[in-house]
Amino acid sequence: MVPVDPKDTIPTKVAFRDNERRFTDISCAGLWLTALTLFFALGFAIVSSSAPVLVIPEGGGLQLADDRIAEATECCLEADSLNEAGVESSGICYYIATGDRRHLTGSDTSDFPADGNIFEAFTLKPEIPATLISGTIGIAVGWIILLRAFATPIVFATEGLKIVCFVYIAAQTPDETSKVIFFAIAFLYGCFVVWKRDKLQFAGKIISHSAMALQKNPSMFGGLLAVKAFYVLEAYCFILFMSKSVEVQTLVKVTGTGYNLDTEVMTVTHGCEYQEEPWAGMARNIIMFVWGWSVMFFTQARLSIVAYMIGSWHFHPDNMPSVGQAIKNTMTKGLGTVSFSALILAIIEEIKKRLKFKWYHHCGPQFVVTAPMACIACMISYLLETCFKMLTKFTLIIHVFSGLNFLNSAKKCFKLMGRHFEGGFITDYASTTVLQLGCYIFSLGVTFGAWAWLDEAYGWHTMPDPDHPDNAVFFYIWLFYILFNLYYPILAIFMVILVDMLLDQVIDLKRELWVAPVAATFVGIVSMLFFQYVAGIILDTIDVCFVCFAVDKDNEVDVTENEFTVMIMELPGYKKEPNPDFSTGATAGLLVVGTGGAMQQQQPGGAPQLLSFGQPVSQPVMGQPVMGQPVMGQPVMGQVVNPGGGQVQMGYSPSAPAPNKY
Repeated sequence: MVPVDPKDTIPTKVAFRDNERRFTDISCAGLWLTALTLFFALGFAIVSSSAPVLVIPEGGGLQLADDRIAEATECCLEADSLNEAGVESSGICYYIATGDRRHLTGSDTSDFPADGNIFEAFTLKPEIPATLISGTIGIAVGWIILLRAFATPIVFATEGLKIVCFVYIAAQTPDETSKVIFFAIAFLYGCFVVWKRDKLQFAGKIISHSAMALQKNPSMFGGLLAVKAFYVLEAYCFILFMSKSVEVQTLVKVTGTGYNLDTEVMTVTHGCEYQEEPWAGMARNIIMFVWGWSVMFFTQARLSIVAYMIGSWHFHPDNMPSVGQAIKNTMTKGLGTVSFSALILAIIEEIKKRLKFKWYHHCGPQFVVTAPMACIACMISYLLETCFKMLTKFTLIIHVFSGLNFLNSAKKCFKLMGRHFEGGFITDYASTTVLQLGCYIFSLGVTFGAWAWLDEAYGWHTMPDPDHPDNAVFFYIWLFYILFNLYYPILAIFMVILVDMLLDQVIDLKRELWVAPVAATFVGIVSMLFFQYVAGIILDTIDVCFVCFAVDKDNEVDVTENEFTVMIMELPGYKKEPNPDFSTGATAGLLVVGTGGAMQQQQPGGAPQLLSFGQPVSQPVMGQPVMGQPVMGQPVMGQVVNPGGGQVQMGYSPSAPAPNKY
């Protein structure tokens, strides 16, 4: 291996002490703090300016709030004076004049307000979200603890649990069509697990090694949960601000067209309506963008803390920072770089959201144009997801190790990772898919639990029911809606709130048709975010181990006895380097161990050549001539063997031994 210029790499250490770090990307830190201040300032301005227009009295129904009656009456008197005789007032004046109001659901078995939304469903039955979210926390923490101790068995047990869930849903579904569909899903998924069992075993090995690193740093969990607590607090404020933003309304005079009962002709009508303040919509958009940035910030802050702890444990286990020091560095001197990387990820998510095509975009002759554009958009989204997001994560890890700002860390990252991995990044798709799919299935179970509980609590029948066969169509519509939103939980938070506002205030659809599935989706999204945060600890650990491996190789650290090295070499995208040899041209090859235990020489342009064990060779190794020395011992599968004999190597020549931490 050609020695690496120290300017193009970083040393095998984590610069965590105060005198080793400086404030980086200060301008972005200031921008993040400004955005966060704006988030809370606009949010609390919305809360202080909000006031309910319609309220539910103790006797049920809906009526104009007491604080709004005086101004509405005054406005309506002025509007009535402008109307012709026989013309009814429009807008809120109709309620003032007639006393008409909307009542509770017309069902004897339901006590849900006819004008309620998903948040009122939780207000009336707070035990539903409280119990399910608490259960989510317990399941997520227990799942990760079991993964730390029994990675491979739990991976397969998780897959088996998914199949059991589908079978249980099929058994409990009264609709025959739904029953067949869920049984088919369970069967097909079982076949998929059998087909991909090798990948699952490999994922179990990768996860077990990252879990071992977590076991050596138990205090890290406490710090990460503390960071999560701030995330939950901001999430609560976000929901509060968004729900109150619809109550920032002012009374305005409106004109329209109405029917004159006396003259029986159409005429101009005057009335009053409550409309949203113009600044409230702009404030809501800003709050939504900052919230998306915040989600990415807490994700990157988690990665930073993991990098401090796991990196220090890998390079110098006798000289490690406390978890408090890791949090301090992340939130102070590293705040700018963490927020910068989070901003890039937030922009990527925003671009991906803009690139999505809706189904109705392809209806009509424009299909010939929109279909290719949708394919191009999918490719761009894939590029953003796989390349830029991964490089941003690895850049942040380099920043943690070196203390450099984002741009300098990115330069180091691109060179360092590019020397060892194709395209400059690597990811273990097997473990990532297993953990993400586990989060998805668990969250889907929580969502169905909330849906069934809400149906039972309010006497609705939105889930398949033999007594209400017409509901099956609505069930599959909402099922597709749930599956999509759980897959994109960050975007789905916005979508659920917008759908709730649309169905509640614009369409005014019957509550028994949509409140239960939309409210259940909200609970499922919250559980998905929590599952992803906890699973992200393991995935972050794996990413940090990848970077540690690359840094070790750049510094010629001997990692041949490291089992994690063997697993990395099995991943697609890893660059296998030829053994040191005088023949470095196009005919240079590698000696590898075949499946039958025989030595094979792999030539770049030809078939492997079978070699026998103990065959004398006369090629010099590392400048030292060795004549007739046989290869000794049975090599391990997957190892690359020095063509000159002697020590079995992993595709490069190490110079300094390192303890096997994994």
